[in-house]
Amino acid sequence: MKNFAGKIAVLVVLVLLTGLFFFGAAPGLRAEDTESSKPESPVVALALSSGAAWGLAHIGVIEVLEEHDIDIQIITGTSAGAIVGSLYADGMSTGDMKTEIDKLGWTDFLFPSLNNKGLGFFTTNRIENYLSELYQNENIEDLNLTLAITATDIDTGQPVTFTEGPLARIVSASVAVPVLFDPVDIDDYWLADGGLVRNLPVEEAKVLGADIIIAVDVATGFSFTGRPQGRIEYGNRAYNILRGALQRPEGYDILIEPDLNGLQGFDFEAHEEIINRGRQAAEKSLADIKELIEKASSRNGSQ
Repeated sequence: MKNFAGKIAVLVVLVLLTGLFFFGAAPGLRAEDTESSKPESPVVALALSSGAAWGLAHIGVIEVLEEHDIDIQIITGTSAGAIVGSLYADGMSTGDMKTEIDKLGWTDFLFPSLNNKGLGFFTTNRIENYLSELYQNENIEDLNLTLAITATDIDTGQPVTFTEGPLARIVSASVAVPVLFDPVDIDDYWLADGGLVRNLPVEEAKVLGADIIIAVDVATGFSFTGRPQGRIEYGNRAYNILRGALQRPEGYDILIEPDLNGLQGFDFEAHEEIINRGRQAAEKSLADIKELIEKASSRNGSQ
């Protein structure tokens, strides 16, 4: 299966097997720091969840928002959401993402770990190298959009959020599924898949000054499709059962949940259908999103 579901696969895919925030870009950033410079137009943020192959639905959501001139200024992402969100924040169009999908195979990312600590079967080096070649910008702070990526601190079990630093390395940390991949060392943190503790990074968007938060959760709108076949599907099933038992964060204004029934979390060959499901879910929320933006614009303009 040669597809972006390929690379964005392992980056997203293997990603699923498996408060305290550190803002690398602005340690000590507070929501009130942004108040004095609020524009008349509301600041809209997109919070993108983890989700393996389902994460490709994020592409469809972004595509619809673009078509309707909804200006996204902040993106927060975890795991699969970190991949799609970072590519978009770096300037890659949704059309280019879909083109890339047809080129790659996710097994290209699997390179045995030679780390003598023996914590993962594979290293994230190939993921990081691939992203480094794909991104136009080296660091998060160089992007035109405000981007926050979350990962999990293996030492403490707490979320770690980066708004500056090496983009490819930070995103590779956000998708580093424990045991499958070695943890990624950044600033003395040992980091793994952000979906372990921060599946939907809503609070991060709020802290960064968003007026309106559109949350996209691709990891809940699915049904189990029979008994899992093989270790990867089994691990993914267990991960989703565990995640389904966790409480979803509050604080978003709009929640988009693509209907992914009948599609497995590793079914990257179904990328066109997954993206289309994202489009359908976004289109259903368009009226509410536009109404929120209009009301917020009116409030800001009257101040």
